[in-house]
Amino acid sequence: MANSARRNSGAAQAVRVVVAVLAALVIAFCGWSAYQYANGSDPLAFLGGNTLQTVEEGSSSSPSLELTSSSVTDDDVKGQIAQLKYGSDDVSLSTGDVNVVLGKDGIWIENASDSTADDAITSTARRAAALASWAHEANVKVSHVTWIAEDMAGSVRIVVSYPVGRASKNEDTAQILAGCDGYRISGDAYAALGKDHGFKQEAGDAPVLPDDAEVTVIEQATSQGEVLVKTTESHSVLVAQSQAASGSGSSSSAQADASITVSVTVDGSAVGAGSSSASVSIPAGATVYDALCATGVSINAGNTQFGLYVSSIGGLAEKEHGGKSGWTYYVNGVMPMTSCANYKLAGGEKIVWRYVTGE
Repeated sequence: MANSARRNSGAAQAVRVVVAVLAALVIAFCGWSAYQYANGSDPLAFLGGNTLQTVEEGSSSSPSLELTSSSVTDDDVKGQIAQLKYGSDDVSLSTGDVNVVLGKDGIWIENASDSTADDAITSTARRAAALASWAHEANVKVSHVTWIAEDMAGSVRIVVSYPVGRASKNEDTAQILAGCDGYRISGDAYAALGKDHGFKQEAGDAPVLPDDAEVTVIEQATSQGEVLVKTTESHSVLVAQSQAASGSGSSSSAQADASITVSVTVDGSAVGAGSSSASVSIPAGATVYDALCATGVSINAGNTQFGLYVSSIGGLAEKEHGGKSGWTYYVNGVMPMTSCANYKLAGGEKIVWRYVTGE
């Protein structure tokens, strides 16, 4: 009995020692884990894999100041038209032969042509498809390209509205037109085509101008027919029709005032976050804050007693690099004494958002 008691006592003591050791290990591990968490590390990382890793949605190891906007200017579009190709075919036009208007959701192009109706219709369809393809690849924030081709007296021969994003390569005219949101061909041009053309005179929604007025196309053939010899009359349907729709007789057009272009730079180089710039097209009368939003960069902002305040751009937030660090903005090199949501732009401004540390 005595030996049995001594054995039981020894076993119990051994168990207590094991429990004490395990408890000490658990306490030590908990302390070490708390230290690891406090320093931003994962104490379970040694287990391998991603199963137990926690990642805050939208977070990243470093801020992203890359501006995703690829908004363009009139000159950008004209430059592309001057080298435009459909497949391997050159369908370019001289920049002096086109009018360009940028709207909030589309690009409008206008040109006059003295070529045959067949050539004018084919070229217009291919140019619209090619420019839409370029806009898609360049990530221009528009939904369609509207191309208006006129005769030499300013009458519309064909107008097409082609969706940005629809790929078109080596298609014939009928196939391109079938992929349009809508198109209209004048009665004179359609009659001049003859019989074997493979497409209707019109299809889809009627193309519109930037002010949403329908482009006027004469449906019936006229006794005069198309004018293919240069005259002294204006060819600017984009301007003339817009003025007629708005009741304005002034020389300025609603389309010219529909949008403005400014340059936006986001500069985080003071803390190693880099710098990125973009040219953006925004409505006339928009603000510095609107221009920043148009770049596509992530923003955190809130209202204060002094107006809207931008606290974070591209994941780089205020006070991350000291209590006085944060974002300031400049317009043409000058820091305005007003909220970015109050500063209205006229067009052509150079806006710089700079992260400063206060040092």
